[in-house]
Amino acid sequence: MAHKLTKRQQDVLEAFIKLQAANNRPPTFREIGEMVGLNSSSSVAYQIDQLKALGYFTQQDNVSRGISLSENGAVAAESQGVTNNVVTGNFKSYPLLGKIAAGVPLLATENIDDHITLPESLVGKGDIFLLKVKGESMIDAAIMDGDIIAVRQQATAENNDIVAALVDDSATVKVFKQTDGHTWLLPRNSAFEPILGDHAQIMGKVTAVLRSI
Repeated sequence: MAHKLTKRQQDVLEAFIKLQAANNRPPTFREIGEMVGLNSSSSVAYQIDQLKALGYFTQQDNVSRGISLSENGAVAAESQGVTNNVVTGNFKSYPLLGKIAAGVPLLATENIDDHITLPESLVGKGDIFLLKVKGESMIDAAIMDGDIIAVRQQATAENNDIVAALVDDSATVKVFKQTDGHTWLLPRNSAFEPILGDHAQIMGKVTAVLRSI
């Protein structure tokens, strides 16, 4: 049977769940404090520590926003009447790549703009990196300008995979197709032309699309 939470603990737990569901990432102590009326981040940290001790949260050390709701915590939260679209499981920090430098290893520091913490269950296993989509060439595949895509690093692809590829030192997101001895990178928007990809470098396969609304 779940431990009976205090009103403050239940408020903090509910705020965490709602903010995470709204923003697709764990909230900061400041965001939780603003929602529940706690002015001090240390006060929020104290409540979070209490909830961790009760088994509601897990902590990934040395990771920004490394707190996540445990699987037991999700069940216990429901028993407390705290429910929402809860994302549980192992959260990891993934690199968001910016401009790709020619001749530089893909995940070298020069290429990384930021890190974003996400649940592994959302983006998949493997060596995952993130890219921000620019342009509208993939809108018919529901990949929009400004979206962030998760990409599993790999040098090969199968026909009809959506991939991130490096073409003339610029990253592009397209559908992979090999036919008649050639590799093509196909858009999913009739206003754009296919790209001959014989000399393109496949960076990886798209595993998830992230969008803020």
